Amino acid sequence: MTDEGIIEYQLAALMRVVVSVFAFVGLVPGGPVVSALSVEVRRRVLRILQPAESALRRAIYLKARGLMVAPGRKRTPPTHPIPKGNGSADRIPAFVLFDPRKWFRELAKKGRPPRGPGPRISGFDEERPVFDPPKAHSSDVKPESLCKRLQALHKALGDVPAQARRLARLQAKRRAAGEPQRRTRPLRPGLPPGYRTGQTDKVDEILHDLHLMALREPRPPERV
Repeated sequence: MTDEGIIEYQLAALMRVVVSVFAFVGLVPGGPVVSALSVEVRRRVLRILQPAESALRRAIYLKARGLMVAPGRKRTPPTHPIPKGNGSADRIPAFVLFDPRKWFRELAKKGRPPRGPGPRISGFDEERPVFDPPKAHSSDVKPESLCKRLQALHKALGDVPAQARRLARLQAKRRAAGEPQRRTRPLRPGLPPGYRTGQTDKVDEILHDLHLMALREPRPPERV
């Protein structure tokens, strides 16, 4: 099987995984967000969503590799004010084509803010510090952001060639602007977001295979 056939096979398998997540959540493709999600459902969806997004990014990267496009024109701001409506709440956002960048302590100008109340250290002749009790987790969480990520993933899966052209134009625009190579490469170094060494779900296998394909050099065209 050719590389193109392998990518299409993995994309079909990924679409089946995403459709099953939609059914599990009770979400309709292109429809409104659900009213509420329990913490357990949200945790299960995130376990599938993050590796699924990483797998789709690698498939789009493989499709965009070798495409020759011109950088998009710079848009001029409109001269008249745009009327604001209430339709933005149901608008499906664009799929994020670039991996979230890793945080390196050595390169960061400022350290991450500490989490929690801090170290529980006190002396014998000092009063014991009083810490605030941990916040109780709500049984329900706001599902808008999660549902929009699912909708963006499903929409991008439905038209991968268009997403590949979009990625190629964005890369060409960043190269023309003289940005460094790390800003033009959509895949971050190392393991992708959501990668798990123990491949317990189908989405883990899909991400593993597509990530290996994205790392190696493209094959030369086969002779017929």
